Amino acid sequence: MEVKQGQCAIGGFQVRYAGATDPGRVRRCNEDGLLLHAPAGIFAVADGLGGLDAGDVASSTALSHLRELASVPPRVSSGSPLAFLAGASRLRRLETLVADVNSRTYEHRLALGKNMATTLAVAQLVGDQALLAHVGDSRIYLWRDHDLRRLTSDHSLVNELCQQGALTADQAEHSPQRHVITRAVGAGPSVVAALHKQAMRAGDLLLLCTDGLTSMAADAEIARCLREAGGDLGRSTEQLIVLANEAGGHDNVTVALVAVGVE
Repeated sequence: MEVKQGQCAIGGFQVRYAGATDPGRVRRCNEDGLLLHAPAGIFAVADGLGGLDAGDVASSTALSHLRELASVPPRVSSGSPLAFLAGASRLRRLETLVADVNSRTYEHRLALGKNMATTLAVAQLVGDQALLAHVGDSRIYLWRDHDLRRLTSDHSLVNELCQQGALTADQAEHSPQRHVITRAVGAGPSVVAALHKQAMRAGDLLLLCTDGLTSMAADAEIARCLREAGGDLGRSTEQLIVLANEAGGHDNVTVALVAVGVE
């Protein structure tokens, strides 16, 4: 496990970040991916769908396109329905960015003749805001004042059944269908990302992770790791991955942490 770390200034904040990806204790191939792209204020995790042809290719393709597209200033192209719109809100621009990533990943899938797709969770820091987009069951949390709050809702079959009242939370946790995803990047020519805007303040921490962590550890255990690390992002990253592996490490696990402080 190699922990990547760095820092940068974004919108009056001093931003520290760290992340790592690990295959876990069971699977040989790591189908997860991690992106820490500080120049664009973009941080993301992706989890290639297991059971398909090339989950590792799907996640790496999506993150590669995300990095490339996020580095290009917004521009209008009347010939593309996925182009950035003049005067569009920054959150809508992120939505369009994810749509463009999906389109390119799907085109790559067709060119390879592979049945592949991936989850994607993205945080972009802009000024004092965190713009969030996600597709699938990779999650984004906010750690504030020693309290962990999930900011995303899984695009999964069991979560939808829970929202409909057809399953209890305990039934969903043990359901054999708990890994069935209802939205994924690259699965089709278009996808609808869930969007969220979170106001940030000094001391806040964003956690982005794949389900290799959340399927192995409860939110209370994740919060305990963050609390014990005392703001050391590298240590927190290592401890969260160790937590997942010590619980069985049944899946690949990827963690990204982004902390904001006074510049």
